[in-house]
Amino acid sequence: MQTKTLKAIQILAKIGKILSIIAYVASMIGAITCAVCAGLFAIYGKDAISTAKDNMNQIEDEQARQILEKLDVPMLITMMGIAAVLCAAGCVVAHFAKKYFKHELEDGTPFTMRGAKELMRLGIIHICVNIGVSIVAGAVWAIVQQSIEGLEDSNFEGVSIGLGIVFIIVSLICRYGAELTEGKTEAAPAAEAAPAVEEAPAETTEA
Repeated sequence: MQTKTLKAIQILAKIGKILSIIAYVASMIGAITCAVCAGLFAIYGKDAISTAKDNMNQIEDEQARQILEKLDVPMLITMMGIAAVLCAAGCVVAHFAKKYFKHELEDGTPFTMRGAKELMRLGIIHICVNIGVSIVAGAVWAIVQQSIEGLEDSNFEGVSIGLGIVFIIVSLICRYGAELTEGKTEAAPAAEAAPAVEEAPAETTEA
C-alpha cells in the first residue's frame, strides 16, 4: 500500500517524465533546426549578410552593429554548428532523465539499485555536459572576440553543475534506501524458514 509520501514522489516522477520528454523533443528540434540553418547559411549566407548590412542603420544596438560588420558565412556556420552540438547535448541529458523516470514509475519506488545507478549516471552526464558547454561556449566566444574588437568578456555564469551534484547526492540516498529494503526482504523469508524450537517438557522427579 502506498503512503502519502510515496504517492507524492510518484506524482513528481510523472511530472519529471513529462518535462524530460518535452525537453528531449525541444532539444531534438533545436539540433535539427540549427543543422539545417548551417546548411542554408552555406548556400544563401552571403546574400543574407549583404541584405542585413544594407539595413544596418536601423539597428540601434552598437554591439550588434559591430558584430554585423564583421559577420561572414564561416562564422555563421560555426555558430550554428556549435548551437546544434549544444542542443544535441541537451537531448542526451533529457534522454537519460526520461529513462530514469520511466523505470522509477515501473518500479513504484525510487529505492531500487537500478534507479540509484541511473540517477548517479544522470548526475555525472549532467555535470560533464555542462562543463563541455562552458568550455565550448567560452572557446567560441574567444574566437569571435579575436575577429571583432570591442566585445565584452563573457564568463557564461549561467552554466551550472549544481543540479548534477544534487542528482548524485539523491542517488546515494536512494541506494541506501534500496539496501535497507533489500535487507528487510531477505531477512523476512529467513525468519519464516527458521524452524520453531519447542521447549522440552520439564522432567519431574519423585521424592
